[in-house]
Amino acid sequence: MTQLFRQVIVRRLATERLRTMVTAVGVAVGIAVVLAIRLTNASALRGFDAALDMTSGRTGLEILGVGGTLDERLIADLDWLRVYGHASPVIDADLVVRTSAFAQRATVDKGDEPTELLRVYGVDVLRDAPLRTYATADAARGTTDILRLLVEPGAIVVTRAFADRHGVTVGDRLVGLVDDRQVSLTVLGLLAADGPAALLDGHFALMDLAAAQDAFGRAGRIDRIDIRLRDGVDVAEAEAAVRARLPDGVNVQRPSRRSAQVERMLAAFHMNLTALSSIALLVGLFLVYNAVSVSVLARRHEIGTLRALGGTSRQVQALFLGEALVFGALGVAAGVPLGRALASAMGSLTSATVATLYVRSAAATPELSGWDVLLAAVIGLPLSLAAAWLPAREAARVPPTAVMRGADRVTARLRNGGVMPAVGVGLIVLAAGLARVPAVDGLPLAGYAAAAALVFGAALLTPPVLRGAARVGRTASFRLLRVGGWLAHANLGGHVSRVAVSVAALATSLAMTVAITVMVGSFRETVIEWVGQTLRADLYVGPATRASGARAVAISQTVEAVVRAHPDVLAVDAFRNLSVTYDDTPITLVAGDVDTLLSHGGLRVKAPVDGRAALQALAGRDVVAVSEPFAMRHDLRVGDRVTLPTPQGPRTFDVAAVFYDYSNDRGVVRMDIAVFTRHFGDRRPAGLAVYLREGADAVAVRDALLRDIEGTAGVFIHSNRALRQEVLRIFDSTFAVTYALQAIAVLVALLGIIGTLMTLVIERRREIAILRALGTSRRQLTTMIVGEAAMLGAIAQGMGLGVGLLLSLILVYTVLVQSFGWTIQWYVPWRALARMSAFVVIATLVAGLYPAWRAMRDVSVVPERDE
Repeated sequence: MTQLFRQVIVRRLATERLRTMVTAVGVAVGIAVVLAIRLTNASALRGFDAALDMTSGRTGLEILGVGGTLDERLIADLDWLRVYGHASPVIDADLVVRTSAFAQRATVDKGDEPTELLRVYGVDVLRDAPLRTYATADAARGTTDILRLLVEPGAIVVTRAFADRHGVTVGDRLVGLVDDRQVSLTVLGLLAADGPAALLDGHFALMDLAAAQDAFGRAGRIDRIDIRLRDGVDVAEAEAAVRARLPDGVNVQRPSRRSAQVERMLAAFHMNLTALSSIALLVGLFLVYNAVSVSVLARRHEIGTLRALGGTSRQVQALFLGEALVFGALGVAAGVPLGRALASAMGSLTSATVATLYVRSAAATPELSGWDVLLAAVIGLPLSLAAAWLPAREAARVPPTAVMRGADRVTARLRNGGVMPAVGVGLIVLAAGLARVPAVDGLPLAGYAAAAALVFGAALLTPPVLRGAARVGRTASFRLLRVGGWLAHANLGGHVSRVAVSVAALATSLAMTVAITVMVGSFRETVIEWVGQTLRADLYVGPATRASGARAVAISQTVEAVVRAHPDVLAVDAFRNLSVTYDDTPITLVAGDVDTLLSHGGLRVKAPVDGRAALQALAGRDVVAVSEPFAMRHDLRVGDRVTLPTPQGPRTFDVAAVFYDYSNDRGVVRMDIAVFTRHFGDRRPAGLAVYLREGADAVAVRDALLRDIEGTAGVFIHSNRALRQEVLRIFDSTFAVTYALQAIAVLVALLGIIGTLMTLVIERRREIAILRALGTSRRQLTTMIVGEAAMLGAIAQGMGLGVGLLLSLILVYTVLVQSFGWTIQWYVPWRALARMSAFVVIATLVAGLYPAWRAMRDVSVVPERDE
């Protein structure tokens, strides 16, 4: 059997190197994309988990307050925690360092100056020692530098990695920004890359607790209390006992709970990427099916001869399944390293989206492991076998008499029957039903199944579509391309079974591309409309640290006073943002002045109909408006009630309105500033929405405010137009990875067209030679092959356009809504689709040039005659 496999399969694969390479590349790219998405998804979670593990150290439990901070006087009241273990208060904050501000500079100029974000821990180094390890970079100096933090005000210890990058030495001044304030700290020592100092590639620093409170404006406040449990103390029992004794507004949890929350937030995002990655794999499997099918058709006489010489049907089937295994093995061998390379390229795209919408995480793309190689083999080999099962079974059914009468009848009877088109129609009907099925645990599983059913159903309809195309357009083909066009049209009708799978693969890729284009275009137009109705302020003021990704930023009283004092400023909405937990999921609590919102601002209200009256109900009352994603995730409607955690304990609020919001999918709850202050205390605003007097020049006011603020704070001031452009920039970068995935799938499918045409050319060498002998010119034959490629591309594009539009309806009205809770208005970017259609036809036309050149090279030279 081994010798037979080598003679029948391996020798043919080696001879037809282009077909072998194209099919193997198709499988390899599919495997690579799946691996790349898995690695990038793992990278996002691994980065957060690594940071959590390093900073938590030996922490078993952590005590937190609602809104992120605790009154430090609580430490004395919690002296009973000693029963369970060692407790250490912590300040966990971000410092934006101006990296050109070393070398004795106490102040720096503003502008496009390079900055880096440092994660700063403020601790009592004596109390924190049982929980975390801080090793100095200079072992000879022992722990002296760490202990000096207790007596040196304004001191900070940075990592050796950070110091080496920027030429920092002990004694240098570190100039940075906290919120919109500039701070100057003295570098007291350097940390070795151990424990928390290995966090974020060395972007970590250590301060004394009191010094950190002063530097970060948290006098009398701490971020949390970490507890290292004593040996033998059960974590679950300790957690329950501590929770029972804590006052209102204070909670206890395990550090791992934060990781679980992040994983839940990222679940839908990661699943959507995984679903997109499967398209490239699906196209690769189409190519395997097509390659084995064409192989069966091309070698019908060999199969008949083998059967006539005593070969069994099982042996024949095993031979062609073995061919599929070769494609799968080659795909796995090439797909594993390619997947690692793609993961590195895609990492920046996905990490930017995760940081913008979910959580800041920094981790390098993980290296490939044995499990990744095993996953690639599990994906590539069985699926290649599955893709080749039907054509291999067809080969097994070829009778010995096929040598005399040809095997086309068997294959044609199977493929031309009415079963497959009927199944295709049934799958499309099934897709319509699945699109209406609700989400499962917040994931649109039925929506994905609907998309798959639609794609496979359309693929099964490819042969009748090709036969229909072969019946029309003959005259138009002749008029457009003369004899070459007429021959191309005739070949299309005569080789439906050979080209159907390649056309289906290309149509599938194009359908996904069309669907993604329509979905993203619809989303973009919806966001543009939402931004136009919601962002109405003339200027937006925020701390410069926000642009660097700092957490929990705030505007100082000095900046707010300067803004309010400008004569052209009519109104200012000083909005507050606070992250709280609702139903074990982080949400954003937003507070602003309702009167300013109603008189100057805008908020797109989904329900009730009279949105203005509903928003008026928020003023001064325990009434909230909730975002659409929040309402959908928690099944809330106008008139329902929500219970939110506050420092005084849980409080219940009436839901007066549901508003559209596309800033995040976790959920936003909006309340009046007076109500916020009553329940959560007086906090500094996260930003200012500034409304100017009629006729005021926004650019001039912006420049004047920056001059007044210069030297006192670091802020950004965006005009309305600039902020809208920034929103769209973030939006476009968020969907960049989807375009990359679809481009890969289309490229693989185009390679499949080349491979199919090459196979047809090889099979038709005798036919082409006869045409040449009958006087057909090289130009006419070239036109025939290239025209056939263009026809295949046009048919695939037509199918892709129709199926893609249907698929976009599933994505917009099922997948997006169930994944993120966003209602999107369906919008078709016809110009973009027209450009893409023209590109596909031209690309397939170009793809026919190489097979045409091969055909002309392989046939005998015959004297040219005029057309």
